[in-house]
Amino acid sequence: MQLFPTDMGDNRDMATSAPQKPPTNLTVVTVEGCPSFVVLDWKPPENESVTEYKVVSTENGGTVGKDKSIITTNQTHSTVENLKPNTSYEFVVIASNPLGEGPSSESKPFRTESADPRITESISMGKDAIWTEVRFNSDDYSECKGKQYVKRTWYKKFVGVQLCNSLRYKIYLSDSLEGTFYNIGDQRGHGEDHCQFVDSYLDGKTGQMLPSDQLPSKDGYFRAVRQEPVHFGKIGAGTHSTYVHWYECGITIPGKW
Repeated sequence: MQLFPTDMGDNRDMATSAPQKPPTNLTVVTVEGCPSFVVLDWKPPENESVTEYKVVSTENGGTVGKDKSIITTNQTHSTVENLKPNTSYEFVVIASNPLGEGPSSESKPFRTESADPRITESISMGKDAIWTEVRFNSDDYSECKGKQYVKRTWYKKFVGVQLCNSLRYKIYLSDSLEGTFYNIGDQRGHGEDHCQFVDSYLDGKTGQMLPSDQLPSKDGYFRAVRQEPVHFGKIGAGTHSTYVHWYECGITIPGKW
């Protein structure tokens, strides 16, 4: 996936100077219900030789000498763990090569959620929408061709949606941002209860409801009822798991948070 390259380019050993441009489009992907963990991703500086990135996390108001942490990676994404709940942070990314460091990215402010689920007041400073616009790889069994958004929930999967419009979208699941986002099969319906994955407690509307034997056989996740853990395997023909082109769950994505 272009947003998450697995190497730093073929010219990494041809640097004639330290990077002159900063990384761009620094984005925070939140993990709902887990205030101590976020995923950062960014775009590399254009036409620069980069061998490593430094991810700097600064706790605003923290104790001097203990308010900053640094992670190094050769990828264009990184997890940041052990964050404090209900705390303001700033993130920056710095590209480097053997000749030195380049300028830092623009600072990305962010405030973690409270660890107490009863606290519901809105936090405006640095508070991102739970849904983050991220391009991902997915199966093409979908009528929706619009923007793609990702979030991670207590279900311990990345949920990806591709929009037909703000109320109609295709829902996918994946174990990782870099991996494939798969269809979700339903063993006792046609995905009406899959609206749970986008935090709707309604039984939603779905696209054309075909029997499983009339659908292509695919790899995907599946389950039978709401709240049941998902399993991974074959869905469609030869199984009892159906899947659909789109869902309408009664909530807008990305919505306002």
